[in-house]
Amino acid sequence: MNLGLFVIGAFVLSACIGWLTIPRIVLISKKKKLFDALSERKSHTGSIPRLGGVSFFPSFMFALSLTVGLRYFYGMDISPLFEMEAFKEFLFLLAGATILFFIGMADDLSGLSYRSKLLAQFIAAVILIYAGVGINDLGGLFGIHHVHPVIGSLLSILVILLLTNAYNLIDGIDGLCSGLSLLALFTFGIWFWVHDIYIYAMMAMAMAGVVAVFFFFNVMGHRLKIFMGDTGSLMLGYLIAFLGLKFYDLNIGAEYAQMQAAPAVFLGIVFIPVFDTLRVFFVRMSLGLSPFYPDRRHIHHKMLALGLTHLQSTLIIILIQTFFIFLNLSLKNININILFALDILLGVLLIFFLNRLAARRQQTLSKK
Repeated sequence: MNLGLFVIGAFVLSACIGWLTIPRIVLISKKKKLFDALSERKSHTGSIPRLGGVSFFPSFMFALSLTVGLRYFYGMDISPLFEMEAFKEFLFLLAGATILFFIGMADDLSGLSYRSKLLAQFIAAVILIYAGVGINDLGGLFGIHHVHPVIGSLLSILVILLLTNAYNLIDGIDGLCSGLSLLALFTFGIWFWVHDIYIYAMMAMAMAGVVAVFFFFNVMGHRLKIFMGDTGSLMLGYLIAFLGLKFYDLNIGAEYAQMQAAPAVFLGIVFIPVFDTLRVFFVRMSLGLSPFYPDRRHIHHKMLALGLTHLQSTLIIILIQTFFIFLNLSLKNININILFALDILLGVLLIFFLNRLAARRQQTLSKK
């Protein structure tokens, strides 16, 4: 039996669970009036349920557990090279994800301060460090290679926190967070699959299945339209951080599969959420505001300011992220500092271009 079938199976099972549960979550949310609160920062109108992310964790767990179990049942055990390592990692991943699942649900139901959410994210990040997934070599970034284990752990925690918040904060218009998450999950999943590391490919696809179904209801849904809420976005950022760090570990200084510019490629795969979050944080702090101060400075707000619809904005941003993925994978073996600088330069030019277009549009509207 082809092991790739288990990767596909994880996606299909997760999608099926999502297809069964998400419409019921919508109906229950409407019955209990669990809607996303309207505010001047929100880009939607009307009462929309925001608990779609509740389906992510159970669907992921069911699909992954069943497909891994079936692998063993049919005598297709996980490679000894990864079996014990993946099992240990999964236990810590499950523990951290459970914390974020409950903290996200609490925020979606009653609201929490950013301090409470950040504390929960920090605890979940520390837990993931015990899985052994982390940064111990920068691959020549800024001329640095091996780093002290303590420094590596701190960097890993920062990466996990950054990605968890990045996918949470990018969730501002229909289909954006789920679309960008699908790009990252498919990229990591296909890479693991191509390199015969099926267990991690199954993890990626076990989440991608339910996210794909959510994307459909979030973008195309009318009567059954739903938002993912923090329960979903925190979970996505956390899992993508885990898969990204695993991708990083296997590519830098490793004999298994090596990329000269692995850290920069990792950044490229998640570039739009990460760059947008860091940019917005920097702008807010430069103005003397909290980095978590709510405003309309994100890239999707800039797209909407151009007069684009939610769907148009989402598709354009997804295309831009796709470009960064292909660019970084195609240049994976050039000097890491060159690729890193290229990514940052393109990101700055993108924001400059959007600001210029928005200013011109505002001038045109003012003249009218």
